[in-house]
Amino acid sequence: MLQRFAVIATSLTLGLSAGAYAAEDHTMSVLEFRNAIISAMQSEYEGELCVKRLSDDSFRAGPTEDDCEYYAYLDSAYAAYQEAPVQGADMIGQTATDYVRLMTAGIDETNFEERLVVQLRPTSYMADSDKEEDPLEELVARGFAGDMVAVLMLDSAETLAAVSAGQLAEHGLSEDQAFQLAVDNTRARMGEVHVDEYRKIDFMSSANGLISGQVWLPETCNAQSRDAVYFVYDRNGIMAVNLDNVLGISNLIAVANGLVVQGESLTSSVIRCKSGQWTQLWPSQSAENLTLSPNLPG
Repeated sequence: MLQRFAVIATSLTLGLSAGAYAAEDHTMSVLEFRNAIISAMQSEYEGELCVKRLSDDSFRAGPTEDDCEYYAYLDSAYAAYQEAPVQGADMIGQTATDYVRLMTAGIDETNFEERLVVQLRPTSYMADSDKEEDPLEELVARGFAGDMVAVLMLDSAETLAAVSAGQLAEHGLSEDQAFQLAVDNTRARMGEVHVDEYRKIDFMSSANGLISGQVWLPETCNAQSRDAVYFVYDRNGIMAVNLDNVLGISNLIAVANGLVVQGESLTSSVIRCKSGQWTQLWPSQSAENLTLSPNLPG
């Protein structure tokens, strides 16, 4: 079964003493930070750990080559390290310990129905699932606007795990029922939403790392909602501008273009909600994806 995780609320407690990882007079780059965590995981894990580097601040790992589907994203951990680089050894050690523990324990499915949420991800996220021969192993997702899909996930304090069709069957849920449950759960588990305005763009994130799910919620784009433009640039970061804010939209597209060109954005298209309908605004030459409704009545 595919098991994907992103550590979004790691408690970086002190207590380890891996001094070789960091020094007071040297702040590690994100690449060095990632490599140090991988090295610490390999030292801690009993056996040969499978590791595949994805980017400077992410990798996937697992206990074997056949089970190498745990995805780790280090942006939050690295940001915490930058705030206190002298504690880098402790942070690296604790993060490595947390990752190894998650891989060893597997995904906790207690209170399954209460923890179902939806997150937006690029269509490339589904690439591995599409290769599965067993339909029950395929991840559960629905089409959205632009290059995005709405992925059903299981939320916990430390992880987000994509849900398979087999898991729904085991818990006696249809896909429609699961997405309906996810409407209320995504709202309830969102946590405080933080908004910072810069260059007439609202930069939004949530305390629980679920902000992309807010874009998916039915009240974000319906007959009564505001007409607006959105860009999901990170797992816990979206940009938003009212549709009548011409300068803000221009700025947003310029920022989005820069992130996409540099390969630093989660998704690659700017989407628009107008009169309750989602369409792709940028890149303009791409076809608008309106083939599937992303929401159920909520």
